Amino acid sequence: MRFTHGLRAISLATVVAFAGIAAIGGPVAATDPAPSPTPEASAPVASATPDPSASTDPAASTDPAAATPDPAATTTDPLATTTPDATSTVDAVVVSPIPVPVAAAAIVKPKPNLRARMIRIARAQLHKRYVRGAIGPRAFDCSGLVRYVFRKAGLSRYLGGGHSARAMYRWGRAHHLTSRHHPRIGDVVVWGRGSHVGIYIGHGKVISALNPRQGIRITRLHALSARFTTFIHVRIR
Repeated sequence: MRFTHGLRAISLATVVAFAGIAAIGGPVAATDPAPSPTPEASAPVASATPDPSASTDPAASTDPAAATPDPAATTTDPLATTTPDATSTVDAVVVSPIPVPVAAAAIVKPKPNLRARMIRIARAQLHKRYVRGAIGPRAFDCSGLVRYVFRKAGLSRYLGGGHSARAMYRWGRAHHLTSRHHPRIGDVVVWGRGSHVGIYIGHGKVISALNPRQGIRITRLHALSARFTTFIHVRIR
């Protein structure tokens, strides 16, 4: 009886063992599910369309930490706002105009018109008496009037020769200062090859001491009985 039960037990164990071997040793490929494609093969081609999930993420838009600015990042550095820029200060000093002293401009004075001064002095002697050999200031002869005007104007060094009209004429010729053209105010006028002299005052007119009857007058260049000879061009600087 026990033997029979033992055989049945052995037979049952053998059957179970064979069934397990058959279940374990079968082909795996027949029972595994089909593998899913790899991400590289199934991923679509990248495009320029933005990802909707990135812009509509509620967590990203409602995060209070992201919306609140960082106090450390927005706080203004007091040193940066209160410290002056050394470069801008130097530029302001460099480009600022340098004031010119007013006294410096007053040093430069216009050069006086010496020829105009001569004419003023000569006109002041009009209608005074003619006296032979007189040199002023109450009476003059022709050469005496010319010498007086040059002396009062401070220009005696510009007219050489002696006291006589003939000596002035010779001096002018010796220094190549004589011509009959292009006179200037203040030039000496010679008539009769040195018989009479006067001063040219412009516009074809001359002032001279004529004679005892007429005294000192203004005449035209060619109004005298003596013939016009030349101008002595005075080189007043």
